Amino acid sequence: MLLIASADDELRKRWTRALQDFFAILEASEQAELEQGMAGSKPSILLLDLNLPRLDGIESVSAIQRLSPSTKIIVLSSAPDEKEAISALKAGAMGYCNKDIEPSLLRKAVNVVQKGEIWVGRKTISRLLAELTSLAESHREDCPALAEVYLNYLTPREQQIALLIGNGAHNKEIASRLNISERTVKAHLSAIFQKLQIPDRLRLGLFVAGHNHEVTH
Repeated sequence: MLLIASADDELRKRWTRALQDFFAILEASEQAELEQGMAGSKPSILLLDLNLPRLDGIESVSAIQRLSPSTKIIVLSSAPDEKEAISALKAGAMGYCNKDIEPSLLRKAVNVVQKGEIWVGRKTISRLLAELTSLAESHREDCPALAEVYLNYLTPREQQIALLIGNGAHNKEIASRLNISERTVKAHLSAIFQKLQIPDRLRLGLFVAGHNHEVTH
């Protein structure tokens, strides 16, 4: 089940046409319908148009997520920017893009997010990593070796992959650099997430970036 929340009829139709072969589609044209759909249907994916009437912008994402914690949210904006993208991720969204995104890219974004990965621009990831690495540095004295202790639970290959994720590499890049298949990369990532109790690659990247920042000081 995929829930599309937008007051724009044409937009809902376009998104539905792009995804109806892969999901059962539920639509919401106002906030009340969105809340009812989230709480009642527990969709696997929510496409959320920030221009939905009575929606309080990014600030509403956390409250919407609480209605169905298992739902992965992709925020779509009419005027996307990095600051808003970061706010969306911090609020719990798994994806952020322009609401005029091409249908083929929308399908790709949904597929990526459904797998538990993040869909945003590379510049946004870099900025977020820099911001949260700085935050990690401000607390570095509290437990400076914590990340390194946890990374030691990983095999040498898993450590390689984790460090590459921390540098912003995608699965295809990792597979090419390590001369392994993308399927093998995904298998290693699943093991890493389980061992470190980290839910997705964004949190892994932040965790590793904090570790890298520690060891360079």
